[in-house]
Amino acid sequence: MLKPYRTIEDVLRSPWTAAGRPGDSPATDRVLRSTKLEDSIYADLREGDDPLAQTEQDATQKLPSFPALSRDVFQSFYSLLPRKNEDGALSVAARKFNSPILEHITQSEDYPTLKTVCEGRELPAYEAASEFVSRTAGELDGLLSDIGGEKNALNTLEKLEQAERQARQELAGLLERMQAAKEHNQRLEQSIVDAANQAESKRRQVEAVGKLVDANAAKSKEEVSALVSQAVNAAAEKAQEVQNIIGAWGDDPGNLEKSEVNADLLALVRKSPVLRDISKYLGRFREIFARGKRNGYAYDRGEKYSLELGRDLSRAITSELAMLASPQTMPLFLRKYQRGQIKQYQRREPVYKGMGDIICCLDESGSTKGDPAAWGKAVALTLLEIAADSGRDFALIHFSGGGSFKVDVFQPGEYSMEDKLRAAETFLGGGTDFQTPMDQALLLMELGGYENADIVFITDGECELPDAYVEQLRTEQAARRFTVTGVLLDKGEPGMEFSLTPFCQNIYRTSELLGDEIVRELVAKRV
Repeated sequence: MLKPYRTIEDVLRSPWTAAGRPGDSPATDRVLRSTKLEDSIYADLREGDDPLAQTEQDATQKLPSFPALSRDVFQSFYSLLPRKNEDGALSVAARKFNSPILEHITQSEDYPTLKTVCEGRELPAYEAASEFVSRTAGELDGLLSDIGGEKNALNTLEKLEQAERQARQELAGLLERMQAAKEHNQRLEQSIVDAANQAESKRRQVEAVGKLVDANAAKSKEEVSALVSQAVNAAAEKAQEVQNIIGAWGDDPGNLEKSEVNADLLALVRKSPVLRDISKYLGRFREIFARGKRNGYAYDRGEKYSLELGRDLSRAITSELAMLASPQTMPLFLRKYQRGQIKQYQRREPVYKGMGDIICCLDESGSTKGDPAAWGKAVALTLLEIAADSGRDFALIHFSGGGSFKVDVFQPGEYSMEDKLRAAETFLGGGTDFQTPMDQALLLMELGGYENADIVFITDGECELPDAYVEQLRTEQAARRFTVTGVLLDKGEPGMEFSLTPFCQNIYRTSELLGDEIVRELVAKRV
């Protein structure tokens, strides 16, 4: 039936009479809600990001709602409790394209991992969202075809819904005129019948095209899910990279906000594959060290004497923690926490100098190239941080074959980030010789003042030492009271011999313990 309404009575009995005039609020492309604070954070992050702006501009020609999708992706990564707008308030593109994409994101197996890194942390969340948006823009033609069906189907549906809305407005206006009229008006009634038929026609067109779009989206659900999952995986890797780099090399590992320092650090480390590989371990090892320090504190000891700003929740004043009780003030608390601006008690605590100065002998033979070298460097740099924290000198002896070595000396307060990065990027290559690094360690004790030296010897190889040299080491150890901790990278060769065993107080093997467990042991004995 092309015209279901023939008389004014048909119209008055129809649902159109009860529907009334459609609302005046324009439909929004934003699927998720956001607070003013979150909008401010996002605007600050977006400032100066020309590549993302160009990506959105190019994608908008195909999908006008793409910039809103970009904003919602960040919101879904960053927000503690993402909240959706009602479907009735959404534009067609937001309802039929943006919203399904966001649902696929949350259903991806990598989403929980991504949220762990990004939730409440603006820089990882933004970098992850940028990565996702970039990859999605590259697949936009395929996604539009999979979700919308025929080319421009979403645009067609958008225009039909606008036409239906206009027809409903005209019908509602005519019905209001009829109710206000004092006399019967046949021409007005015929106009109402025509308007009702027009509105019904547009409704049916919208319903038919909408069903086609939904059917196509259901048919292509697996393909869309696969594309989105790949983008989420890439986003999670990007977020983890940001956390790793800042956690590994930043002066304030917990500061994951946009700053010139963090931007420069990310750019610098990303240029070096060696530093990126070390970052995968070092950030985690620094956190192990930080937890070790916290566990070593005697809580409620020391004198409260002032307030300071920081992010130590164990010393936060009550009024600051009270902000966690309300959803409205929780974002403000997180913002202050990220900036290290939580008001906390300051204490006078006794400071102790720890054990002896630390010397790390790091095997850089050719067989350690790659992941073993990155792990060893991360361990060495963690030992450097332990030494700096307790006022001890630290030396890193890079070694490989006979006579091949490099010594980097770090005294508290007398070295820079560039010195650490330079040491981290050093790699000698070659064979394996233990006598060279031990000679350099003895020389440091003799000339450099390394008292009661704590030597950590990291190697993946075997090396026979002459009997005469072994006897010399026994004499030197008795005289200088140094200790040796062996860390053997023997995962592929369990039970390998270690010629320094007679001089070791502890030996850790990667064939017996996981890497993190070894680091926890090293930290526990030195904090």
